[in-house]
Amino acid sequence: MAAKKRQSAEIRRHDIIEAAMELIRHEGVSKLTTRSLAKAVGIAQPTLFLHFGNKSHVLVALVDSIQEGLRQELMSLALNQMTPLEQIKTVVRTHLNFIQNQPGIPRLLFSEELQSGDPIFRERMDQLVMFFLKFISGMISAAQEAGEIRADIIPQQAACLLIASIQGLALRWVLTGGERFDLSEQTGIVTTTLLEGWTPR
Repeated sequence: MAAKKRQSAEIRRHDIIEAAMELIRHEGVSKLTTRSLAKAVGIAQPTLFLHFGNKSHVLVALVDSIQEGLRQELMSLALNQMTPLEQIKTVVRTHLNFIQNQPGIPRLLFSEELQSGDPIFRERMDQLVMFFLKFISGMISAAQEAGEIRADIIPQQAACLLIASIQGLALRWVLTGGERFDLSEQTGIVTTTLLEGWTPR
């Protein structure tokens, strides 16, 4: 019985997180409240509080969900069968596709709550960015060891530029309503602009 209740609670938490992402996608983070979220899920507000104490807890759970989803996407790529440079290009394409399939992510990333609001949410999002930064930095270092990227490139700085490029594309995609271009097809812009400049001459 306890296991069944735990499973039911996990399903309810999943439903709440999914509903929160949809609300953010359509209305932005500022319009996400425990009241609107409870209504979207079809539960009473006190029931929502049993799973998440406040909006901050919901936002942190959203970031946890995003990181786990991204981790699973990266794990499914069979990167060990590619050269380091191919790995970077594949990860950039996968990341842009991941964002396109989760349109609420850019609105979460560029929200006022992240810029100057909830410190707990900001710290958790920073951890997510650092996770991806470390992942990209590692691939750049591997590409240097394989002679595919110049030795004078600083991996962490290069990874920051790569992530900033991805975020810039994501922001432009959000501002155009996601209708003017296919985000996942913009991989060539990032890889051509940056990676070709990093390769040995």
